[in-house]
Amino acid sequence: MGRYADAVEPLKRSISIRPSYAGYVNLGVAYYGLDRFSDAATAFEAATKLNPRQYLIWGNLGFACYYSGARAEAKTAYRKAIDLAGEELRVNPHDPDVLSNIANYYSVLGEREPALHYLQLALQYGHHDKNILEDAASVYNHLGETGLAVEWLGKAVQAGFPAIRIRDNPEFHNLENNPGYQQLTQRRQSVQ
Repeated sequence: MGRYADAVEPLKRSISIRPSYAGYVNLGVAYYGLDRFSDAATAFEAATKLNPRQYLIWGNLGFACYYSGARAEAKTAYRKAIDLAGEELRVNPHDPDVLSNIANYYSVLGEREPALHYLQLALQYGHHDKNILEDAASVYNHLGETGLAVEWLGKAVQAGFPAIRIRDNPEFHNLENNPGYQQLTQRRQSVQ
């Protein structure tokens, strides 16, 4: 719902009563949505200590560190996320969510070839999935291909990706002055 500020205090209270993986993950997401990336990183790091085998939380930690300016820590978290996600692919090598997440991690690391390889596989197995389409936009955006990023955002919106998540995602803040992104944003806002 995008009500991140409303979620912080109840989550902190819940964690004070009983620290839990889910509590820390949700608190991290709330802080991330508020652009409080250092706080998000702290919460995600606490979650990794409670469940160190979940690749998604390592990826979330990577993004929080990246946007807080802690690039070395982000790189370490992304590498851990890639390793753990690779284990998931050994179970199901056609999982489009895992494939697109790996593509996204590689793109933030600036590793174009593996990013596009995993993205191609993700789109092959999940080409109508709105989350995969949004991940494609993210991958292209991180690789500096803003025109393709906006094109894939348009596809994600058409497939039903929630507008608020695109608007609030710091991965796309660099596109705010892009005319195609502005047009997409205005069209989305008029539909909401």
